[in-house]
Amino acid sequence: MVNGKFYRVPTFVILATLVFIIAWVEGCGGILGSGSGGNSSLTGTVVDSTLMKTPVPGALVVLEQPDSAGIDRIVASTVSAADGTFGFKPSAAGTYDVVADATVTTSGTTTTYAATVTFGVPATASLGNIPLVSVTGSSTAPGSPVTLSDTVSSSGMAGTPDPVDVTLSAQESASVGSLTQITIPVFAGSTAAITTGPPGTNPCPTTGTDCATYSLLVPAGNYSSGTFSASGTRYTPPAQQSPASYTVEGKAFHVTSTFSTCSSSTMSSTIVITNGTPGTAGPALAFTGCQ
Repeated sequence: MVNGKFYRVPTFVILATLVFIIAWVEGCGGILGSGSGGNSSLTGTVVDSTLMKTPVPGALVVLEQPDSAGIDRIVASTVSAADGTFGFKPSAAGTYDVVADATVTTSGTTTTYAATVTFGVPATASLGNIPLVSVTGSSTAPGSPVTLSDTVSSSGMAGTPDPVDVTLSAQESASVGSLTQITIPVFAGSTAAITTGPPGTNPCPTTGTDCATYSLLVPAGNYSSGTFSASGTRYTPPAQQSPASYTVEGKAFHVTSTFSTCSSSTMSSTIVITNGTPGTAGPALAFTGCQ
């Protein structure tokens, strides 16, 4: 087996020598990334999933652990170096899910990679190669991230405007053990933290509310995944890169407190991206009963 390669079982004998060689290198089932137990940190290398396995610099790499609702939350983050390497020194023992994605511009050409998730990684493990699969984006912005954007509004108990701080995240569905959602790292330019307020030049969607707009830049594709193995983690790419379904989640906190005071502290909305274009029904979030 070769680290970071696709493995597919051929259904017929390939006679052409070049095609045979490529099929042999790619192999038989998923993408394979090397890995072995470490002794001090959690390390790895982010690479392009193509045969060249080119390092991906500037990739977002995060450690996640599930909360009580089964949603994987980011607990630590870093950025891959010029050679694609990264490292963490987790503060606690146990296992983590490692999530990586990237958008890279080289010589004016942008390439965006969907996330790759490695489940069940020990705190002292070497992941070897983590392969990222590129996604095309839209016809008007090929290779670029997709922007999920809409309005967050908030109102008080009496239906009057009431400002709140809101943290936002983008998630994709998961069905591994008790996990229900994976948090996908958003790219630079995102507004993942906002404060609602008077509408200004743009009216709020509902009268008697404060509001603010947000933007989350994400890959236009579904994530690849694999479960950590010290002998080499096998990654399975998604059956298709499009459509991709994202859940935008917002958590509200009163501007003068670290605690939420709205009727529901968490709101979420789902949006589907098809061929790099978000659906027409944007993920608007409305918090009510805030005080």
